[in-house]
Amino acid sequence: MGKKSLKPLPLPENSEIREKYMTLGEHLEELRSRLIYGSLVVLAFMGITLYFGSEIHSILIGPYRAVLGPEAHFYQIQLMAPFLIYLKTSLMLAVLIALPILLFILWGFIVPAVDPRTEKWGKIIILFSTLLFWSGISLCWFTVFEGFLRIFLVVLRPDGVDPYLPIDEYYDLFFNLHLVFGASFQLPIVLILLGRIGILSSKYLISKWRESILIIAVVSAVLSPGPDVFSMMMLLLPLSFLFFLSAFLMRIIESGDSK
Repeated sequence: MGKKSLKPLPLPENSEIREKYMTLGEHLEELRSRLIYGSLVVLAFMGITLYFGSEIHSILIGPYRAVLGPEAHFYQIQLMAPFLIYLKTSLMLAVLIALPILLFILWGFIVPAVDPRTEKWGKIIILFSTLLFWSGISLCWFTVFEGFLRIFLVVLRPDGVDPYLPIDEYYDLFFNLHLVFGASFQLPIVLILLGRIGILSSKYLISKWRESILIIAVVSAVLSPGPDVFSMMMLLLPLSFLFFLSAFLMRIIESGDSK
């Protein structure tokens, strides 16, 4: 009597259970699909920001004209600089606006491999991280960037030097400084994640708060937009607040784990 041929078991209908049966190729195809979807989201927002490119440019050069006057102009050194600036600006703004959507798309690829509790905390961290990033950028825009320009274009400018900037240099300064503030405001996310994997604890952070504030002060001095104490304090104060907020949130999380 011949052996019966074995047929492969059908994959479960439940998508979360099916994820466990997926091959490496199917996982890569899933990741590829999510990356394409994320790229389409960015392109959609980029199309909107390109359409309003002139209006956005007028807003972004507001601090420059506030420092040098409404008639302040830029120099064009490279032939394609204005065109590339429009593309770069629209792309950066599109990514910034779509940031939470992109993070949720990528998180959806990881979710089937984690437990429900980790899935819930992952969503909270994504929202919290986005809010912090936007908060850092907002702080730089409303309180820091104009002061940075005023210090280097007016206060420290020697006599006989034209203060006007090349258009590409201005936008490089704009994006670099705002990204520094946005990235710096991720401090609570970093500390909380280190706490979740057991490297740090709220008790240890509080016991080392003086050393931590000193480190934050040094980092603020290095990253601050100007050589004066005021500029350093604009970064030091919010980062110090975020440090203590991180310790407080870690304490709450640790209390929940102990129950």
